[in-house]
Parts: sequence; C-alpha cells; structure tokens
Amino acid sequence: MDGAFATLLREGCVLTCRDFLNGEVPALGLEHPARYLSSVIEGGWHEGGYVGRPSLREGEAPFQCVEAFGPGEGERALIVLGLNLSREGTGAALTFLRSSSSPHKALLYLFSFDETLDEDGIAQAMLEPELLGMVRGTDIVVYLAMVDVRTGMSMLARIDGGERSIRYLAH
Repeated sequence: MDGAFATLLREGCVLTCRDFLNGEVPALGLEHPARYLSSVIEGGWHEGGYVGRPSLREGEAPFQCVEAFGPGEGERALIVLGLNLSREGTGAALTFLRSSSSPHKALLYLFSFDETLDEDGIAQAMLEPELLGMVRGTDIVVYLAMVDVRTGMSMLARIDGGERSIRYLAH
C-alpha cells in the first residue's frame, strides 16, 4: 500500500492491533471487530481530509470485513478481520481476499491465548511463517497480533506477501 490513503488504512490496522494487545478494545469491539476498525479508520479519515466514512460490511462468517473507498480513482481497500480464527477460517479469509479486485487487501489476524483455550484451540493459532507461506507472492498484507494473557506476552507483526517479508512492530 502506497500513498496517503494506504497510510491511513495501515495506521488504522496497526492501531487496532495495538489496542487488542493492550486489552483496550471494549467487549462490543471484540464482538464486532469490523465496526471497531471502521471507527478507528474514521478517526483518521477526517484528520486526513477525507469526506464520508469507510463502508462497513459484516457477516462474512467466520470473519468480518471493512471496505474503504478513498477520494481518488481506484482508491479502495478490503480489510478482513478475524478474532481467534481457526486454520480453516484463516484459509477462507485469505481465499476471499484473493478473489477481491480491490488494489489494497489486508487481513487482521487477532489471536488471544486465554485461560479458557484448550489444546485444540491453541493448535488453531497460525504463526508468522505459516501466514507468510499462505500469502507469499500475493498483494495481501497480514497484521498479526497475538497475546497470551496467561503469561503476559504479546507480539505484533506485519507480513507482506508481495515483499515476502515479516516485520515485527513495537506495541
């Protein structure tokens, strides 16, 4: 993603991940992460001089989506959000993104290891190398935010399929 529109979306994705890692997403935001991301983007939207608000689309089980349309020709993005997605759900989300004609595509992969998660739930977590392998050679960017509330450890990474890279971000 390049340009002011892409920067605004990237910052919204990273801020949402940081809020998730810091436990600052309200319960309603965890139930409806697309609405939460949309509100975060909207906050920067007006500061950046954009008119209107990002379009919101929910209901793509097991994930949710935010579609954003910028003021310029072809400025649109599709961001898929998944909270504790299963491996199959992650595959479905990436297939959905691949099928989109949107020039900017991202997956927010938010995963929390909590005291209620059993072995099967933990085995569903996708790690950075696996996600990179799934998006390598595509124009999809994954924002990976994982938190283990049992140990107090967390991680934030940006995985770029086009650049074939993983960058760890401060949070």
